[in-house]
Amino acid sequence: MYLGQAHEQGEEDLTRTYETLRYLIGQAMYGGRVTDDYDRRVLMCYLNEYLGNFIFDKNQRFVFANTA
Repeated sequence: MYLGQAHEQGEEDLTRTYETLRYLIGQAMYGGRVTDDYDRRVLMCYLNEYLGNFIFDKNQRFVFANTA
């Protein structure tokens, strides 16, 4: 919903919005439940791996699902 609203408002570059969303997921939603600093680092590594900036790579298109 957050990304959809940013797109509707005409934001061309969604990378900054995506970083904010990744922060909200990692720090606000799940970060409060993680008590160990090392676990928090692991959580952020997973988020960077699955929700990284590679999604916006213009040379190699990323698709969430192939529907044919």
